[in-house]
Amino acid sequence: MIDLHVHSNLSDGTDTIDELLDIAESRNVSEFALTDHDTVLGVEDIIKKGMKRNIKVIPGIELSTFSNGLSIHILGYMIDWKNSQLLDFINITNKHLREFSLGMMTRLKKDGVIDFSPDRVEELKTYKDAIYLSDLMKSMIHDGYQFKLEDWPKFFADTFGKYKMPMTNAFPWAPEDAVEIITAAGGVSSFAHPARIGNADIKEMERLLPHGLNGVEVFYPYHDETLMRKYIDFCRANDLLKTGGTDWHGKFTYWDSKLGQYGVRDSKLLYEYNIAN
Repeated sequence: MIDLHVHSNLSDGTDTIDELLDIAESRNVSEFALTDHDTVLGVEDIIKKGMKRNIKVIPGIELSTFSNGLSIHILGYMIDWKNSQLLDFINITNKHLREFSLGMMTRLKKDGVIDFSPDRVEELKTYKDAIYLSDLMKSMIHDGYQFKLEDWPKFFADTFGKYKMPMTNAFPWAPEDAVEIITAAGGVSSFAHPARIGNADIKEMERLLPHGLNGVEVFYPYHDETLMRKYIDFCRANDLLKTGGTDWHGKFTYWDSKLGQYGVRDSKLLYEYNIAN
């Protein structure tokens, strides 16, 4: 299975580039896409290292957007990761994410929920484009706090989960912006995990058709047979690609799936679609 949805520790996963390749090799996954959130930092490195191990890595990304108060992610495949428009786009996103995450951490410290400095998180995460809420727990583990990475869901509930988090406030991008920037970067776009936005799924996907949406993530851990059939029918009706993946986040993968468990059996259509468009 070719897993088209994989994250590293360069966004909000827990595995390094080398660890991802180790896991792929151990599970006989010969091809997958690196789709870190709003960053391409690991793309060139993992492609080069993968080639030496006979593992093909598709250059990808997962772009964060909001529409009608909903968090909507757009996957991009076969992207030119050096495209200046794409880099400008993600720089704007990551400035927003950094300010949001550090602001929430500062609020937790001020309210006495945590005894850990957001400045220390910044200090430890200089190698990343953005800072995520989960980087707080990762930093605390680094400094000796007695958490495990698998504790993230409970840690979130006990800290950030107690607050309203206005991520949508002034978020810079809508889904159509992400679809268009992926096209500008020579890539193929796919609407990520549509069931996670509930009954708005079809409406939001339809809204992106005039903007050049190329596909839908049909095969996904949360999608049962009924949902998959709905999305397959949508793809057929609109001549869209059917993509899929585990949404692998390493030890932050708290849903029941392993790297390579979900995906597509052949990436040929993805490459052909990229060339044709």
